[in-house]
Amino acid sequence: MSTDAPESAVPAPPGRPAGARRRRRARTLMATIAAVAVLLCAAVGGIGWYFAGVATEVDHTAEYPFTIEDASDGTVTLPREPETERPGTWALVWKHGGRALLGPVVGGGEDHVVRKVVSVSHGTLVKGAAAGIDHWVYSGDPHSALGLDFKDVTYPSKLGAMPAWLLPGSSPKNTWVIAVHGRNADKAETFRAMRTVHGLGLPMLSIAYRNDVGAPKSRDHKNHLGDTEWNDVASAVSYARANGATGVVLYGWSMGGAMVMTTLRHDPSFVRGVVLDSPVMDWNATLDKQGDARHLPPFVTSLAKTVLERRIGIDLKDYDQRRYAPKLRTPTLLFTTADDATVANGPAFTFARTAPPGMVTHITAQGDHTEAWNVDPSAYETALRAFLAKVR
Repeated sequence: MSTDAPESAVPAPPGRPAGARRRRRARTLMATIAAVAVLLCAAVGGIGWYFAGVATEVDHTAEYPFTIEDASDGTVTLPREPETERPGTWALVWKHGGRALLGPVVGGGEDHVVRKVVSVSHGTLVKGAAAGIDHWVYSGDPHSALGLDFKDVTYPSKLGAMPAWLLPGSSPKNTWVIAVHGRNADKAETFRAMRTVHGLGLPMLSIAYRNDVGAPKSRDHKNHLGDTEWNDVASAVSYARANGATGVVLYGWSMGGAMVMTTLRHDPSFVRGVVLDSPVMDWNATLDKQGDARHLPPFVTSLAKTVLERRIGIDLKDYDQRRYAPKLRTPTLLFTTADDATVANGPAFTFARTAPPGMVTHITAQGDHTEAWNVDPSAYETALRAFLAKVR
């Protein structure tokens, strides 16, 4: 039997009990986590706010993303990019108003492409100039660009007098084509359809709308993705009707397509047909595509869309045209491009597939956004001519 006394417990050092210290550390940790969460939310919210601002920004400035490498002997050498090497009909534009019509690719290497220059309409091609490809091809007005007679007119709208080009056609008592350009574009986007429409003798009204250069501005000077702009299309329809039109064909490019579809849904009674070129058929899908292109995590894009809806008072679900396809009763000609980097064209395919049989004529083409005409003008114009002749 041991006679050693048991050791006494080591006394705790003076100060707070161990449990209190653990609780204090936990509170500090939670406060740090909360602070980080607040900062993270602020950062994510800021990104969402910025992205929403980009979507609603009104910007009509020209971009010149590359430099002319050489220009001589009726050719021009450009950096090899998808837009510079693509076959078809294009214009080369450069700073200070230069413009040339490009011909086919005639040479090049791994990093550059040489194209024929068909004509130079403005300026002088020089090495080193900042330049870009213009798929609108033409500039000026219908007479200077295409030799077509037209009138500068205005049509009344809720915001005031809106400018437009009126190509008179064979008679005002006819079906009018109302042409609606896309977001941050202008009436020049509609040049590519003018010869076909004119050849059929149909009047064509190519409209400017709110926040365009020379047009009345909205109160917030913001782009509303067609949610308010469609009212200007409806006003243009009323103008055509008041000036002799017996019906209209609504023709929209990109966001103009969303505007056209909203106008149609509000009142299809006077609309004989619809033409859509690379249309936005679902803003949610298109904004997701744009978010992916900017490498935004999906939750950030989702937040940005919520911010956008609250900033401009829009419900993006209203602009999913697939929901309305089964009820479509207006003949529609739809152009989409395989390499569209701007608009999600999957919803357009679904729209065409779920509309009543025979109601949508869907033409698929190569090229980027609104470039179906550029890659094959003859095929595009043949399809457009046949459609307009049928619905006029």
